Amino acid sequence: MSAKQTRLFPDVLSGNSINVSTLPFAENESCVPLKEPFIHAVSAVPALVVIENLVILLALALYRSRLKHSNVYRYVASTLVANLVTSALGFYHFINYYYGIESVHPNHWWAFRKGMTLALSLVLCGNIGLMIYGIEDSTYIVGRVSIQTSEQSTRLDPKFRRRKANALICVVWALPTIYGLLAMTDWNCTNLCSCTLSYKSGKYLCPVGKCSHIYTPMSKSYLLVVVILWSLECIGLLFLLCRSFCNIRGRGDGSESGGRKISIRKALGKYHASHHTVTILFILFVVCTAPIMGLFFADFIQQDAHFSHFLVNCITPLPLVYCVVSPILITQKLSGVRSALLMVMTFSWLKPQSNTGAKNGEKKTPQTPESTNPTTH
Repeated sequence: MSAKQTRLFPDVLSGNSINVSTLPFAENESCVPLKEPFIHAVSAVPALVVIENLVILLALALYRSRLKHSNVYRYVASTLVANLVTSALGFYHFINYYYGIESVHPNHWWAFRKGMTLALSLVLCGNIGLMIYGIEDSTYIVGRVSIQTSEQSTRLDPKFRRRKANALICVVWALPTIYGLLAMTDWNCTNLCSCTLSYKSGKYLCPVGKCSHIYTPMSKSYLLVVVILWSLECIGLLFLLCRSFCNIRGRGDGSESGGRKISIRKALGKYHASHHTVTILFILFVVCTAPIMGLFFADFIQQDAHFSHFLVNCITPLPLVYCVVSPILITQKLSGVRSALLMVMTFSWLKPQSNTGAKNGEKKTPQTPESTNPTTH
């Protein structure tokens, strides 16, 4: 197998690699961009993913007055932002690799950009957990709207729930971002590398041993910690998903009677459909990210391992598949997102709102949790 240097997203080199430790640095060898036409074609993929997520985010922003009743849509927006940032960094990687926009000398920005791209996989995972929690929390509102104890009254307060949702989103973004900042420390190999682009000879950008051959300029131990955090998050999501299913099933067996009980069961049935959507997102996320995490782990335990260049370049872009499919699935399954996107596509948001009902003295019927939950229809 080839031992060529590779980086996420794929850095396609040609020729056999030459180990830095066995050959002296050639004075006439320079760090140059990879001027291959196919890079332009490949870069179009993350660019289209950016547009896809940006359009849906714009739709949610324009439709927010009708979606603010449910915090699930705040978590959906956070998921779309994570998709957008991941895809934007991937697009920038390809463009920089072709044009050499950045300095060829290793620097902290290069390390942070690569570290943050990796940390975003943890943000994507955390946002799935937020959607699971949001669905369960909304189901709590449906099932307990008639109870007004002091503690539950606070939990039902819309302002409290919005503040809590914003705080959870900040936590999901803050912790991986802090870990991304650690990429600029001596823990990694920024100061040991000699180039940020490629060598014509195909030799390693960073020395062997401590430094990863798959994802420069990260150290193997740094990538191992990412694998551990990713595994813990996936196990936590699986537990949260199972617990949420059980809790919602239990709430459907309450002591309410008559029409109230029927209404609750109808709402819970719709929330079960939303849970199926989040379950599919979780499975898709694991399928798209597990292969690259497996490569990082193998790179750590096998110090002198050499991986197929073709294999690495096929596996490393897989997270983009999640960024492509997840907005489509969310739009298809959540009626609020679907309505928002339809409004944008038909330009109905540019049309003046009709106030005929108000002028005729008609009273606007307030929305209830049962009629506004983020479910499929």
